[in-house]
Amino acid sequence: MRKDIGIAGLIVVAMMLVMVPTASAGEAFTWVGNATYSTNGTWVPDGWTIKMENLNETYPTEPWSQVTGQYVMWTAHCDGETGLSDDTWIYVNLTSPDGRWFGEFSDRLGDMDTWSGKYIHDVVLYEQVPPAETFTKNLVASWNLVSLPLTPEDNSVSAVLGSIAGNYDAVKSYNTATDQFEDASTMDPGIGYFVHVTTVGTWEYKGTAYESMNADLSEGLNMVGWTNISEDIPDALSSIDGNYRYIARWDATSQSYEVYLPGAPAVFNDFTTMEGGEGYFIAATSSCTLAYPSP
Repeated sequence: MRKDIGIAGLIVVAMMLVMVPTASAGEAFTWVGNATYSTNGTWVPDGWTIKMENLNETYPTEPWSQVTGQYVMWTAHCDGETGLSDDTWIYVNLTSPDGRWFGEFSDRLGDMDTWSGKYIHDVVLYEQVPPAETFTKNLVASWNLVSLPLTPEDNSVSAVLGSIAGNYDAVKSYNTATDQFEDASTMDPGIGYFVHVTTVGTWEYKGTAYESMNADLSEGLNMVGWTNISEDIPDALSSIDGNYRYIARWDATSQSYEVYLPGAPAVFNDFTTMEGGEGYFIAATSSCTLAYPSP
């Protein structure tokens, strides 16, 4: 489903700024483009994809030139004695890193052999809303260490745990700075939560797949969540390889911790994968960033 966000007063626009140098006969020239995604001139964040294509068959170019990052370059090839003429059309497409936001336009450019400067165009961004998924997890009548593998539309505790309303009496997050558990009022992906359940039941909630994460870890214990993708620990935590002593998860049945020690023989480890819906303690040896997938 595509959601048009071009509402008066709330419209989100992208500005395409193209620096066009002059060209002489037979010379290849380069367009260097930047883009903004708001009317105040903010640059498109790193990771956005900007694609440009020359639609004029008279002056062929490489079909696509794509750069992910803050700057984009596109090379067009002149043909004959002049550069691109007044009837040259280009197509431009902007896409966010997660594919959720996109915008596009096509337009005619001026005479490229005699004109140079800035070409500016407003682009309305559209939201491609991912389909909602359902996650379920059986909870025991005691403490359960969980995380959110789906991003909920409403992140309040009452909404996320709505399916077990009346059957829990505490939700705790962990404050690394104070080494204390604190009452949580919201629940977000990437964070671990202890939920104290009073009656055995099944937790169910809806959301969109949480497939990547960037979590800043402090030295010491950090209670984190995981994505909806099961991954072997060495691969899952490759971005912090060498920066953690151990990983611990909670066995709700025995009400005790299980431990993974990096570099230890498999027989000494209680688990070897990171799973969606589970919460974990990471004992970091220094401040670092857990990034998945690893850059």
